[in-house]
Amino acid sequence: MPTAVRAADTLQLHEQEIKAGLLYNFLKYTNWPPAVMNDGSSTAVCIFGNDPFDGYLQPMAGRTVNQRQITLRMIHRIEDAGTCHLLFINADEKGHWLQLLDSLKGKSVLTVSDFDDFADSGGMIEFGKKDSHINVNLNMEAVTGARLHVQDRLLKLVTVVHSTSSGGEQ
Repeated sequence: MPTAVRAADTLQLHEQEIKAGLLYNFLKYTNWPPAVMNDGSSTAVCIFGNDPFDGYLQPMAGRTVNQRQITLRMIHRIEDAGTCHLLFINADEKGHWLQLLDSLKGKSVLTVSDFDDFADSGGMIEFGKKDSHINVNLNMEAVTGARLHVQDRLLKLVTVVHSTSSGGEQ
């Protein structure tokens, strides 16, 4: 195997590992409304579509965040998205984004993805890359529209952006 291919594979795996760690921080530094979190159940982290994290999310399963155990779920049906606390939308599922966004109106689900313009189109947290570094954009209108609150510690890790589409808030 050529060296360049091996280096690209290593960079890709490293990127997915970093993103998985950032997802944990998003959980840690986001507050959901008391009515959403008062039942004592676990914090559901869901992936819509195939898992792009190559197993890097697995160590999160069973850990606790904000005194709640984390569960990981793979979902493939839009109607299941509202049962999640954090929903990562695989970039391959970009074609379903507007349907997902519509189904999540009025629900307190933190949405995250890595496809271009996710945050601009009403998503909450978008992973991007610039100069081989991972950057994170946060759409504050979408976050507050879902009755979520992000702590200042999270705001220091992100760039705040605004929706450009008319259906941007959840």
